Amino acid sequence: MKKKTCFVMLAALMMAGCSNEVEEQVMDSRRVPLQINGDINMLMTRAADDHWDKNDAIGVYMVTAENSIVGDVSNYRYVVIDKDNGNFSPDGETNTAYFPESGDAVNVVAYYPQGNVVDNKLSLDLANQDEQPRIDLMSAKAEGASKSNPTINLGFKHRLTKLFFEIEGDVNTDGIYAAIGNQYTDIQYDILNDELLIADGSEKKDIVMKYWNLDGYRFTEAIVLPNDENNSAVDRQLTFQLNEKIFDATISNTTTFEAGKKYTYKVKFETTPSGINVSITGVSIKNWDDGDISGDNIIVPGTLKFDKLYLASGFTDWGRPYEMTKSEDGKIFTWTGNVTDDNQEMKFTLLQQSISGDVQLMPNMNGTTNKDVELGKEMNAYPVIYYENESNRRDNKWKIKEKGTYTVTVNVETMQVKVEKLDVVYLVGSVLSVAEGENQNNGYDLKRAPYFTKNSDGKYELTVNFLHEGEFKMLSKCEYNGKHSVNHVANFVN
Repeated sequence: MKKKTCFVMLAALMMAGCSNEVEEQVMDSRRVPLQINGDINMLMTRAADDHWDKNDAIGVYMVTAENSIVGDVSNYRYVVIDKDNGNFSPDGETNTAYFPESGDAVNVVAYYPQGNVVDNKLSLDLANQDEQPRIDLMSAKAEGASKSNPTINLGFKHRLTKLFFEIEGDVNTDGIYAAIGNQYTDIQYDILNDELLIADGSEKKDIVMKYWNLDGYRFTEAIVLPNDENNSAVDRQLTFQLNEKIFDATISNTTTFEAGKKYTYKVKFETTPSGINVSITGVSIKNWDDGDISGDNIIVPGTLKFDKLYLASGFTDWGRPYEMTKSEDGKIFTWTGNVTDDNQEMKFTLLQQSISGDVQLMPNMNGTTNKDVELGKEMNAYPVIYYENESNRRDNKWKIKEKGTYTVTVNVETMQVKVEKLDVVYLVGSVLSVAEGENQNNGYDLKRAPYFTKNSDGKYELTVNFLHEGEFKMLSKCEYNGKHSVNHVANFVN
């Protein structure tokens, strides 16, 4: 009897266990987990690679159309289980996101790299470029997912900007220091509102770029905050330091860093008799995600070696630029002479020519917009690659509004140009004539006329060698139209 009773009790317990298991299965059938498949736009989406790495993690949110969090699915951690296809799986049971049992549709928001968030905001420090995947912010969103449509495709997009400097030349650049200035580094990403924020109290700093030498393929790179209404484009200084020598260049405020784009430049170091010379040229802006080349970037040459500098202008000779006078320390170049007409243009060349592809000094970084000279004021000069073709023309100049006598000064250390108008008296005459066949000058060519300069005591002085006997006269002002005011005419016999 006891045996029979025990058997009945055991059967009852087994039936109770089966009943609980069936109830759990019924309950689980109502809870459908989120599934993220491998159909993810991952072409060129990593900071250093073109694929996900194993254990890369994204943060996942489930929200309503009004952006309210659903079912406490907030910053759930999903990790890569198939790096080739980009398949993700929840990192443990507590990170499994389930759809509403009601069948209501939701939106799925995801970001990379997953990390600790406060008030649904992720903080990033762009000053640390050593582990770029940790700051390679990407985001994605899928709409209309539900338990009847549980598999979603996420197309991640870069939210920041990539700067990439390919290094060329015959110089060993191991140990190079490369930085870009005027950058916000302490930033936040508002995940639900999909906004980039500058942290309260954040100040602009230099970002030291990461240097790579991969079997001779050398480059430096940095991930920076794009420009928008809260981070307007300003002049940004590039600094390259090699063997205790510093090379500076400027990315003008005319270049706007756009989110999701990679700005590629070439940096060429060359050994010359006078030392190392570097030039920087921008080659393209590339969409970081799809690899599409969208045009020619603004070209930003770096600090160059100025052995000589030439003035190219309408009042000298466009075809053969005029060599300027170089100071003993090599930092200052000057020209003094006559501007023969109103509204005359000028720029500066490093070679005694003006050929497309050469570096020249211009008042703007690109385009063909001229700048009116501000007399006596220092004006910025930018090294620019000169292009003359209409589709990509880059040729702008300074314009001197009034004819007269001027001194033009270029400081190649500070990259400043100054133009000053002189109060002078001209000397012309046959005593200054040059014989035929020797760069002819009849002595009355006002472009070549020597002149008296006014001293602080109000006197005019000039030292000049007369070439032979003849006559000369002095002009108190130059009209350049044949009507000159004459102070004195005299004959001179050698």
